[in-house]
Amino acid sequence: MLLSPRRPPLSATAARPALRLTALVALFCCAGLAACRGRSDATEPVRALVAREVAAINAGDLKGLSQVWAKDDEALLFDVPDPGRFRGWKTIEPVWKSFFEQFSDIHMGVGNLDVRVSGDLAYATYDWNLSGRVGDYALDDRGAATEVFRRGADGWKVVHLHYSARAPKGAEPAPAGPAKTPDKGPKTPASH
Repeated sequence: MLLSPRRPPLSATAARPALRLTALVALFCCAGLAACRGRSDATEPVRALVAREVAAINAGDLKGLSQVWAKDDEALLFDVPDPGRFRGWKTIEPVWKSFFEQFSDIHMGVGNLDVRVSGDLAYATYDWNLSGRVGDYALDDRGAATEVFRRGADGWKVVHLHYSARAPKGAEPAPAGPAKTPDKGPKTPASH
């Protein structure tokens, strides 16, 4: 049997710095894991709601989309079609219905999803891309979005959504300078 030389025992004073360091590392690890777990647990229902919303858009599912939106008059959508601001689900629903009727082969993707939760309010920001068809025209749009969510008795619901489109890939940047007022004169074929 091999015997190793016996080490002299550490004095209590000499062991304290090592114990302090070990305790400090354990405390930071536990706190870090708790913070990550808490953040993940708090944001997960909102992330799941964004996923349900995207799935409903991709399926052209107005009923599924209506299940993620608040039904009150405070819900607000900022989107490209005029007038651009749609307040209340009764006004927002026809916008989505028209979208689903006009577009086919819809595919929306979301990236860089960031969700923040504070009590019964949350917001999400993300980049989006949208492809599909409008008749014979191939659609390839992209942009960014901000959504605000409110938690109520029926869970988290979208109360505000703002889509911002980005210029298509390879498009010329808009010229700098003051905005010009559109010409009110008669439209000619060249002005279309």
